[in-house]
Amino acid sequence: VVVVDFTNNAEVILKAFQKYRQESSFEAAEPDQQQCVDYYEEIIAQGIFSQQDAEKVVGLIAADEDAPLQYSVNALRKRFQNRITTIEERKKFVSLLARFVKSYHFLTCFFTFPEHIGVFAAFAEYVGAQLIKQGSVSELMQQIRKTSVVKANVRFTGVVAMPEQPGLRKGQTGGGGNGIPPERVSIQDMIEKISNQFTISDDEALYIREVTEEKMEDTEIQSTISSNIDDVPYLKSTYAVQVSSSILDAYEDRDRFDEIVDPKYIDPGAIFDTMALTVIYHGLQLAA
Repeated sequence: VVVVDFTNNAEVILKAFQKYRQESSFEAAEPDQQQCVDYYEEIIAQGIFSQQDAEKVVGLIAADEDAPLQYSVNALRKRFQNRITTIEERKKFVSLLARFVKSYHFLTCFFTFPEHIGVFAAFAEYVGAQLIKQGSVSELMQQIRKTSVVKANVRFTGVVAMPEQPGLRKGQTGGGGNGIPPERVSIQDMIEKISNQFTISDDEALYIREVTEEKMEDTEIQSTISSNIDDVPYLKSTYAVQVSSSILDAYEDRDRFDEIVDPKYIDPGAIFDTMALTVIYHGLQLAA
């Protein structure tokens, strides 16, 4: 395990990681802090939800007041349905909320936003999942209730290297299934696993297959897997998160808005994460 502390400087972080992206055509760039603010202002400008709505809901979440919280959410859902009457426009608005939440969680790794932006992000994540269909609280939201983010200065204190275990070559592990999967993982096996864990329709299964095949053929993803074949733990953890995010984007491109706000797809260990790991296993088998 390598633990690296950075000062809060996005340019330094990007420069440090750039050497691991030599096989990628992606050009590193400074994250755009304004993107999150623009999403927020676009949502507020539509006049469906206000900052006051967000502060009320987040206050009820923090107080763990389930009954008044659900009453408030039901009222907000009715307002949403009354002001946006077509299903396509409703899906677009829910997608906008999802993009705002995703942007906020990413950009807070680099920037500090005013408190009201963070409050509205927590509100959008909680309420957005319940506007079109009844949702549930994700593990992330449960953590938000207990977590606050603060900025801190860090200082380099040195490097501690773990001694290599005898008898292990680079790319091997001490056991426990972190190596290349011994058996080929097929898309059909993945779909059966998902079907056993979640209730999905035939239509959903077709999209799961289609998007998984698309990512298996993505040359940038496969190149990254091949370049990191000796670092399977990285692929199965850090890089799997990126692949899962790419899968969510693919669903958004297909206007599959129900899935991108559904906990059974987006929660940790749910359908998108299962698809991402299948893509990575496939890439490892090709590169082996």
